[in-house]
Amino acid sequence: MRFGPELLTRIGSFASRLSAAREREDVARRRSLQGEGEEFAGHRPYRPGEDLRRLDWNLLARLDRPFVRVHRAGASESWLVLIDSSASMAVGHPGKLQSAAEAAAAAMALGLRLGARIELRLALGGGTSAALHLARRSDLGRAVQELERLDATEGGGLESLLDDASVASALGTGSGRGAGRILLFGDFLDVDPRRVMALGQGRRHVHLGQVFAPIEWNPAEGLGGIGAASGGSARGTAAGALWIDPESPSVPHPASTADLPSYLLRLEAFVESWSRLARDHRMTHAVWRSDEPFEDHLPALLR
Repeated sequence: MRFGPELLTRIGSFASRLSAAREREDVARRRSLQGEGEEFAGHRPYRPGEDLRRLDWNLLARLDRPFVRVHRAGASESWLVLIDSSASMAVGHPGKLQSAAEAAAAAMALGLRLGARIELRLALGGGTSAALHLARRSDLGRAVQELERLDATEGGGLESLLDDASVASALGTGSGRGAGRILLFGDFLDVDPRRVMALGQGRRHVHLGQVFAPIEWNPAEGLGGIGAASGGSARGTAAGALWIDPESPSVPHPASTADLPSYLLRLEAFVESWSRLARDHRMTHAVWRSDEPFEDHLPALLR
């Protein structure tokens, strides 16, 4: 797990762009509601071209710097972020765990800019988890440090996190209790869909970020480029290729390209089952390859 300067810059830029877009949406919404339901969230520096009616003139007189008031209905919203760190998340290049952690960090950066209180839960194995509470933008650095120490290991999946009593406490029960927004990142290979369905009770928002390695999404790429993920047929032989389940003690077995069409159909059905669950229960769902940038998929996931 590595979060270099370039990645941190991307995360900051992403959060800045999306938070600005959300603020514009809030302004439009407030105008349509004639200001009802607003909550003062604080101040931020004035941007050229903004409505001067939002300027805090008293603060300008005291500090000789322009700031605008920020109002958001969800300023005190609480988020719970869960990351799958089971053995299968080590698969791929880049690894699925790296991709999921990058997406989670970018989502948390956005949440902090929007004034959310965030609880990040990481599996420690043995049915236990560690919690990190974030309330200020400066807290993101601590979260990144914890993510860099995260390893893909047996027993670190989403199912084990949902089994953790402290996570259940953070979730709460019923509308208006516990986290108001839940974000899950992983491959969803080890979690019962019924457990995820139960998370969407009340007015809670649930976001499912599903990531696969390139070799999982299109095994033909790892077999010398034979075949295609869709619209093509696999030819030739896959000498030396193995299908491996990182979370199973069973001996891996040799595979041939004849297995690819069946595998791709099963993968498509698996992904569609999660997409359908999200649609049916008013959740958001995004799926991507671990070599794709989080900027391409997070905006839709966090809408």
